[in-house]
Amino acid sequence: MKNFWIQMITIVAIFFWVISIQQKKQYKILFCQTISNLVYTIEYFLLGVYTASAMNLISTVRCFLFYKKNKEGKKIKESWLIGFILLLIIFGILTYDGYLSLIPVIITIFYTISSYMKDSKWIRIVVLVAAFFWIYYNYKNGVYLATIGNFLEIISGIVSLVRYRKSK
Repeated sequence: MKNFWIQMITIVAIFFWVISIQQKKQYKILFCQTISNLVYTIEYFLLGVYTASAMNLISTVRCFLFYKKNKEGKKIKESWLIGFILLLIIFGILTYDGYLSLIPVIITIFYTISSYMKDSKWIRIVVLVAAFFWIYYNYKNGVYLATIGNFLEIISGIVSLVRYRKSK
C-alpha cells in the first residue's frame, strides 16, 4: 500500500513539473515547480533517497521565494543566489552517499542559476538537459516512475522551446 501512495505522489510531482515548462511567464513556472519540488521532496524521502529529497526541499523554498519576487517584478539579489548555492553544497555534503548523490546537487545548482536569470528560456534549457541526468539517477536508485516522468520532461521541454521560440 505504501508503494501505491508513493506512485500517486510521483504522478502529482511529474504533472506539475511538466506543466511548469509549458508556462510562458517565469513566475508561473516557478509556482508550478514549487509544488512539484515539494511533492518530490516527500517522494524521495519516503524512498530513502535523501540527497534528492534535500535538494528538492531547498528547491521548494527557492522556487517559492523567487516566485514571490518575480511576480512582484522585483529583482532577486545576487546574495540569494549565492546563499542558495552554498546551502545546496552544504546539504550535498551532509547527505553524500557516493558519486551518484552528486548528480542532484549539480543539477539543482544549475536549476538555481537558471531561475535567477530573467529569461525563462534558460529554465527550459536546464530542465531539458537535467532530465537526461535525472533519468540515470532515478533509474540507478530504482525510482522508475520518476524516470518515465523525466522522458515526459524532455518531450515537454522540446515542445516549449519550439513553442516559445516561434512566439518571439
